[in-house]
Amino acid sequence: MAAAEPKGHGQHSGMWIYPDAKVISQDVSEKSKDMAKPFRTALVVTGILFILAIVGFIARAADDGFDEIGPWGYYTALFSMLFMVTSGAPLAACAFRFTKSHWRRPLSRVAELFSIVSILNLLMFIPMMIVLPSLENPAGSVEGQMELRRSIWFEGPIGAPHAWNLAGVAFLTITSIAILWTSAIADMGEARHSATGLKGWLYRKLAGGWYGTKRQWNVQKAGLALLGAFYFMIVVFMHFTISSDYAQSLIPGWKDSIFPVLYTVTAFQASLGAILVTLFILRRWGGYEGYIGKSTFWSASKVLLGLTLLWVYHLFAFFITFWYGRLEVEQNIIKYLIVDTYSVIFLLNLAFSFVLPFAVLVWNPVRRSDWGPSLAGLLALIGGLMFNIRIFVGSANAAPGENIYHFLLHKVPAPAYPDIWDLFIVVGGLGAAVFIYLVSTRILPILSIWEVKEGTFYQKWGKLHRGEYQILGKPE
Repeated sequence: MAAAEPKGHGQHSGMWIYPDAKVISQDVSEKSKDMAKPFRTALVVTGILFILAIVGFIARAADDGFDEIGPWGYYTALFSMLFMVTSGAPLAACAFRFTKSHWRRPLSRVAELFSIVSILNLLMFIPMMIVLPSLENPAGSVEGQMELRRSIWFEGPIGAPHAWNLAGVAFLTITSIAILWTSAIADMGEARHSATGLKGWLYRKLAGGWYGTKRQWNVQKAGLALLGAFYFMIVVFMHFTISSDYAQSLIPGWKDSIFPVLYTVTAFQASLGAILVTLFILRRWGGYEGYIGKSTFWSASKVLLGLTLLWVYHLFAFFITFWYGRLEVEQNIIKYLIVDTYSVIFLLNLAFSFVLPFAVLVWNPVRRSDWGPSLAGLLALIGGLMFNIRIFVGSANAAPGENIYHFLLHKVPAPAYPDIWDLFIVVGGLGAAVFIYLVSTRILPILSIWEVKEGTFYQKWGKLHRGEYQILGKPE
């Protein structure tokens, strides 16, 4: 047994767990090698979906080419959804380390492994660079049109927006992988002599100089802090540029300083939801119930509840600004994205991003369970997908051709419905992300072994008078 029975009583039953530090490494290593039937089935299913995504992409390129962004609206929505999760998840690991949260220890590696999926995001961004309309009007300046379409890139600096966006997405991918490597080097250094085959070779290459000296631990701690700080700065900036270039700039006359913030909050909510769903699967069916206590879900649920409330606040701020503005373009944007063209998608977005998660998380007994926060996380993921379909499909099809260079959106466009290739791309792309994540768990342990071990030294179950309580020490 890698862990004793979960501790707690009454409403806190099973809240805290106490793994045995002596057997953690061996036990987690064996679990990482295990190819149980459910895992193999998930790998096969998501692998098939990955192939369908490739088929859908090739068919879309053959049918429509890369001249217009409209046919690629659902592809853009998929990219944005994956970008939200893969950019926000590593930040969660960094943020909870900054706050020295003890409960986050089982969560860290689960979050960091999403950086492997960000490689798919980087590859997906290349076609998006091609289909994004040029800032400069190819037809020149004529009545009712602009020489440069309205965007955040004033006067069109060299390489804007394509080169700057590509550099930002690439920097996020590289930095997140650096965070993963810095965090995992201790685990790879411990396992490099016992691991065999490709994994053993990889561990020896990536952790050849790690011996666990005090200086190395200090360098690792400082490295994670610096990388996390840089990552936070670039992730917020890239949320701003992606939401501006592939949403606001494609709808003539859309000017809103609140929307990029709403995009970032949606990303943080969806990424934390993905982490909680993954943790729940590991706890219930992955054999990690001895390492992931309910306290992780309980604590994370408070953060998720806060993000849910922030989401609806920024949605209200976005809506009310346009509602009271009453300009023709503002009314048309509200009709297009909220109350008319995409009203059904908006209602689904509102329900899954706020109403349903809030209804789940507002109850204390539900927040203290493992299934409650995970259910709210799953709902937030669905809400994030609805958000991206509503915004990015709508933006890509709002002003086809040279209409994008008009000053204002003069009429409310019709909705863009998905065809079979769009379905292949969206469903298959989500499956592809899961496939890559599953493969990554075979390369690196899905638990941060050194952090879980460290946690065992700072906690114990003790008695005070007639009660039993968790006793938690602080390293600093």
